[in-house]
Amino acid sequence: MKNLIIALALAAAVLAPPRAVEAQSLPGEPLDRIVAVVDDDVVLQSELDRQINRVVAQYAQSPQQLPPRDVLEHQVLERLILQKLQITRADSNGVKVSDAEVDQALSGLAAQNKLDLSQLRQAIQAQGMDYEQFRRNVRDELIVSRLRQRVVQSRVQVSDAEVDTLLKGGALHRG
Repeated sequence: MKNLIIALALAAAVLAPPRAVEAQSLPGEPLDRIVAVVDDDVVLQSELDRQINRVVAQYAQSPQQLPPRDVLEHQVLERLILQKLQITRADSNGVKVSDAEVDQALSGLAAQNKLDLSQLRQAIQAQGMDYEQFRRNVRDELIVSRLRQRVVQSRVQVSDAEVDTLLKGGALHRG
């Protein structure tokens, strides 16, 4: 029953137009809106706008490859919803990523771009991104990746007979 309610809420959130409940604010302050409800979490208009702006910036050299704005918004919103669902599932399954693992991933990213960490931070900020938000995004990507690994590992089962057959058949390349 709970899954049915969640599925209906997700379908309503995805199919609803971008107009949604506006957050309460003091007069004169810009408002943020809730564009989707995902379990006990929400996707805000500001999050959606930030992600859309990143996609548009990535395709600045070839904007003709981008879909129309409404299609892009829908695709980005679906991705944000999926990511929040995966993060929630990972959390409920005890999937964690330590600060050291995030630091290691950032170091690897910096090395791939022939930068040190301080240069990476400057490059991220030069592109108009908040470094701490970038760090949170890297953590989320690592968590989702680890969740996917767990799901795949739990579904892949190779029997001893299959291994024996493979070894006997000489299907493995010996180097």
